[in-house]
Amino acid sequence: MSTCPPPYRPFRGAEPPHFVDRADAGEIGAAGIVAATLAACGAGPGDPRFHQLVVSAPALGRTAQARAVGRQVAGRLGWVVAFHRCRPQERAMRDVAVEALAGMQRRWSRPPSGHPSGRGAMPLGQLERLLRSGHEASWTDLSDFFAVAGSFAQRLSRGIMIVLDDADRLGGAEVECAGHLARSLSRDGLPVALLLTGGPQLGQRFARTGNFAGSVWATNLDLFDDSEAREALVVPAADRGVEFAEDALELLCLAAAGRPLEVQRLGLAAWSASAQRSGTVSLADAREALELVGPEMVAKAS
Repeated sequence: MSTCPPPYRPFRGAEPPHFVDRADAGEIGAAGIVAATLAACGAGPGDPRFHQLVVSAPALGRTAQARAVGRQVAGRLGWVVAFHRCRPQERAMRDVAVEALAGMQRRWSRPPSGHPSGRGAMPLGQLERLLRSGHEASWTDLSDFFAVAGSFAQRLSRGIMIVLDDADRLGGAEVECAGHLARSLSRDGLPVALLLTGGPQLGQRFARTGNFAGSVWATNLDLFDDSEAREALVVPAADRGVEFAEDALELLCLAAAGRPLEVQRLGLAAWSASAQRSGTVSLADAREALELVGPEMVAKAS
């Protein structure tokens, strides 16, 4: 084991080597969120899950979930994915449009062409120059750009995904406009999907009002259940020829209390504790892992 790198990543926003695709906490028996989103993108804008808002408390894996969705949509469907980590009160959509345009040129060999639909809309060449110039673009300009980009993607039987991670950092008007964009793109049947992540307050806000109502599917990301925590620990170790003793696994899952970040931290600590032994993470290794992570873990598991 000492020569094998640890199969855990205890960092916020990092996608672990083995990703656990959790079901929506609000739906009993639902498919995993990544699998459901992939199916919705394949079905097209008429699917109610085509645009999504993933909400959770901090450190429950929503960024990792969004990255996994983007990777699957790009890899399996051949879509362009523009992933943007939001900053407080920024105007994000111009940067996202620039990234989407660059992705289309890189992935599909040539840029979209033609004119956006709508009377008086700006031609694409002028829109592209506006985006590249660094000057502020209006929401009408950005909506025109995504309409053209969506039409181009549709002709290729592809799509575009816009990921706004930590969208609750944006101003209320910016998020509201994103909801309006989702609504208008769906109305026109264009394959440009929005995926936003944020905290519970963002979900509560748009459950009551705004353009998200009826156009963006809200998904609640909860703690790992016991089977999910076990999967996150056991599978990546098994891929490297290592197993967990049952009592060690029970102790680590109890201490992690369903928090994905703590599962990764404890997995890494247990891996390090057993690095000089071969083949099995023992109860003694698990106890040492709790000590390595911190005294509070020992208290939680006692």
